[in-house]
This record gives sequence, C-alpha cells and structure tokens, in this order.
Amino acid sequence: MPDTPTSREIINAIVRDKQCPHRMGMFEHFWGDTQPAWEKQGLPEGVNLQEYFDHDIRFIPGAKVRNETFPGQKIIVEETDETVVTINGWGAKLRHWKHKDGTPEHIDFDLTGEKIWREKYREPLLDLDLRRLGDIEKLKSEFERLNATDKFTVVHDLFIVETMRASMGDVIMLESMYLNPAWIHDVADVLTDLMIWHFDYMFSEIGKPDGAFIYEDMGYTYGPIMSPELQREFVLPYHKRFFDFFHSHSLPVILHSCGKIQPFLQSMVESGIDCLQVLEAKAGQHVVEMAKQVDNSIAFMGNLDIKAFEPNDRNILDAEVIPKLESIRENRVPYVFHSDHSIPKSVSLDTYRYALELFRQHGHY
Repeated sequence: MPDTPTSREIINAIVRDKQCPHRMGMFEHFWGDTQPAWEKQGLPEGVNLQEYFDHDIRFIPGAKVRNETFPGQKIIVEETDETVVTINGWGAKLRHWKHKDGTPEHIDFDLTGEKIWREKYREPLLDLDLRRLGDIEKLKSEFERLNATDKFTVVHDLFIVETMRASMGDVIMLESMYLNPAWIHDVADVLTDLMIWHFDYMFSEIGKPDGAFIYEDMGYTYGPIMSPELQREFVLPYHKRFFDFFHSHSLPVILHSCGKIQPFLQSMVESGIDCLQVLEAKAGQHVVEMAKQVDNSIAFMGNLDIKAFEPNDRNILDAEVIPKLESIRENRVPYVFHSDHSIPKSVSLDTYRYALELFRQHGHY
C-alpha cells in the first residue's frame, strides 16, 4: 500500500481484508430533511453530501433492483398538507410524512397469504426483466464516473426481510413463519433468485462496483424483530446465498441492520458479511464488545450514539466519540467512522463538521 492510500484502498483493507490501515474509514447517512436544514446554515445548495464531506464510500446512483411485482407503482390514494398515502408495487398501502423522514405507517396490505402470492405476485418475479434496473445507459455512465474516482463504490439495496415487511407487513410475515413456513421460504427463495439474476446482469453488462451495501433491518430498540431460531431458519440461508453471489464477483458485503441485532451476530458472520453497520448504541450495543464476540473476524461501521450529536454540545460529543475511537484503536477493530443510524436535522451543520474534526484527530490506528 502506498504512503498515502486512497479511500478505495483504505475501505478494501478494512472491509475486505479486515485489517487496520493507517486510519479508520469514514462514511455517513443523512435523513432527507437534514440537507435542506443545513442549507439554511451555510451548506451550499444541492451538493452531494458524500462528495462534499469527502466520504470514503460512494453509492452508485440507481444501482439497485426494483424487486416489487409491479416495479415503480406508486398510486396516491390520499393526500394532506402533512402526509400522503400511496399503494406501492406490492399493493401495500403506506402513509408517508411530507416534512419529516422516518418509517412509513403501515395501513393495509394486499399480499396477505400464499393464495394471492401465487395468483398475483409470484409469476412476474420469475424472469429477468431489465426494466427493474431503470435507465441502463444512465447507470453505465454512473458506474464509469464513480469508478474513475479513488472512492470505494457500492451498489445498495434492500433484501428479503425489508422486502417482506414492505410487501406483507411485520405481523403477516412473522405469523406466517409459524403458520405457513413453506410460503415464507418460497417468497424468500423467489426474491433471492430475482436479486441474483439482476445483479449478475448488472455486473456483467453494465458495470461492477467495489462492494455491496445491503439493508436488512432486523431489530427494534429493545430486542430483535424475531427469535435467533427464526432468523437462522428464514433469513440465514438466503443471506448466505446472496452474499456468496457477491463474493463470487470478489465483492465484499456491508450489511446494515437497525436496532438490537447483537443476538444475530454469530449468524451474520456465518452468512458471510464483511462489515456490519450501524450498531445502534441506544439499543445497548458497543462496537468493541461486538468485535470481541466474533474475534474481529468482520469489520464494523457506526455505533456513535446520535443522542450525543443532537444536543449540539461539543463536550458531550467529545465524551462519546473520543473514548470510543481510542478503544477501537487499542483493540485493533477494523472500523468505519459513522453515527449509530443517520444524521437528523436536529444535529447542526457545525456539530457534524466538528465530529469530522474529531475523526481526523483520533481516527488513526
């Protein structure tokens, strides 16, 4: 590695090789209403936040699979000044807030059981459909543009748990794991095949990234969304198949999972993930403890408690960030600097800039 390694080399060392290069990596997510708030505080209008803050990782715009049965469907059924209710490509009715970000309210679901799955939703998912990849020429251009930089580029997408929650909701999904397990396995199997077919086409015919960033929320604040036994039965086999596919293309996998997911940690390692993100501190998790639990066999990203950012008090932020980075360094944890979820608009632009100063001061191994 050269004296001044690039972002791509640093993230590859951390995520792919599970090593500790001269410094930790750096990345972040932001809620959608944060940027407009920051523009009122002096942020240049319309900038790409990943580029503006010189993050080591770059999302390739549009590099995902539209895996709904009816991709792109968004039927507005009700709208007020504050909210909009839409029917998505799974026939699910969801309420979104216009002026704040967050998980939409689940109102109603069309996909309520195996019968309607087989009659209406399954068949269109059984073939390669290039419409699911969007504007292919634009996607090629984005791959070329970002791969020409020295940043670590990623495709980014939701997978089976997120998709089932968006299509049938938490209650139907979880109840059916007990009442009709064969159906849930069929849904997961079909979705896994669909995602592999389309990403394989993308990598072969459109462009290839440096890695994959997969979103799969499996926890609430005080506990996981399902038991470790259910996670092993209904999630692990499909995660392993999907992640093995990325590894067959020599691409490391970063898995995002919110909430208290520590009970799944060993299973996640077995699935083949290379890096776990976001390690919510508010769920009682600590990055060094989790790294010790798996003998530093994977990399980690996140765990900086967003509640220490929100007061916009530098002393409070110091007390969260500095000891944690020092512990990560002392324990040689392959690590990427990141909050324990996303930066909300309650965090000032000045506070986030100060957090990056702390990273630059204390983020070396």
